Amino acid sequence: MAFWHRKKKKQNSLRAEENAQEQNLSQEVAEEMTGEEKRLSEKELAAERVVPKGKAEQKRFVQACLESIRECERQTEIARAEYGQVTEYLTDIQKIDRIAGEEREKLLELCKRIQRLLQERNQYKNRTLTITERQMRRFDRYQDELIDEIKKMYENEMYQKAIDSDMKHLEAEKAYIKENQREIAGRQDFLKKLAKGISGLIGSLIVLFILLYFNLDSNMTYPYIGTLALAAVSAVVIFTESNKNRYEITLSEKKYNKAVELLNRTKIKYVNNVSVLDYNREKFGVKNAADFEELWGEYCKAKEYERRFRENTEQLSKSNDALQQQLDRHEVSDTEVWLVQTYAILDDREMVEIRHDLNQRRQKLREQIRYNTEVKEDYEKQIREVAGSSENGSEIVEEVLDK
Repeated sequence: MAFWHRKKKKQNSLRAEENAQEQNLSQEVAEEMTGEEKRLSEKELAAERVVPKGKAEQKRFVQACLESIRECERQTEIARAEYGQVTEYLTDIQKIDRIAGEEREKLLELCKRIQRLLQERNQYKNRTLTITERQMRRFDRYQDELIDEIKKMYENEMYQKAIDSDMKHLEAEKAYIKENQREIAGRQDFLKKLAKGISGLIGSLIVLFILLYFNLDSNMTYPYIGTLALAAVSAVVIFTESNKNRYEITLSEKKYNKAVELLNRTKIKYVNNVSVLDYNREKFGVKNAADFEELWGEYCKAKEYERRFRENTEQLSKSNDALQQQLDRHEVSDTEVWLVQTYAILDDREMVEIRHDLNQRRQKLREQIRYNTEVKEDYEKQIREVAGSSENGSEIVEEVLDK
């Protein structure tokens, strides 16, 4: 019969365990579907009873109970301290709500001013500027020189364009002079060939006239005179053109040398001006004068933001001090927390939300205090039960307490 009861109890135990597993599984699935954090029930959190047997086991059990009692006391103390702060906060809300008349108007005006200053502060913090902090620090070193340096860079860039134009013009002038020199040399070669050709022609005519004179006994006076006249005219023309070409060659060489000298001087200006530009661009961290001017504009805006931010900080500090002083006059305990919650003083709905949140926090703290108090009392009860369970129970408890 006893065996049958044990078997039936075992079956019931297995069935209960299976039901518990199915229930836990269904709860886990439901929590996964809802996305909520898993919380244990009060029944699951309740401490299980242990019946220690033997002196050593009882001693260990009492020690464990005492440690749990200390932990409950510690948690209760923390919760009560927090409860006191929350209660104090709620009391402060009541004190603020009771402020009326001119004091109320002054309080609201201070809160509005603080809200406005905080909004301006956020705008200054969230400014959209392209200039970097490193660039700001670089410009700070030359703050008084920036305008003059921008003008100089513009002038140097304009000068650089003029230098580039002069170099192109001089290079073109050199090429033109070289081409002209080649043309003059070609004309001079042509005159030399022409002179040789005319000399050969005149020589041939003279030989021909001599042969005709002796063979045909002809009068060659006029042909001779004509040939000599042709030779004289040709010589004069060739000599004149040759002298003209030599003069042009000399003049062209002078022009070429002058162009080279001007180009060399322009190259010196080019190198020095480029060096100045490169140095100043590196010095101020800019690409060109236009970029310099744009960054300078950003720098001026940033400095203006910094100035306004400093003024805003001073005004906000004074307004915060004034608000704290006014709240102190009305015996508000924690005045500092209201510096970041001025919106709640201005808007009753926000104050209601804060009060509701504090009440919920107090309720949770009360539940925590109640739970730790009940658990502590339960452990104390278990210790008393151990003390009264046997003749040596009191001695075991006293021995553990004396340690």
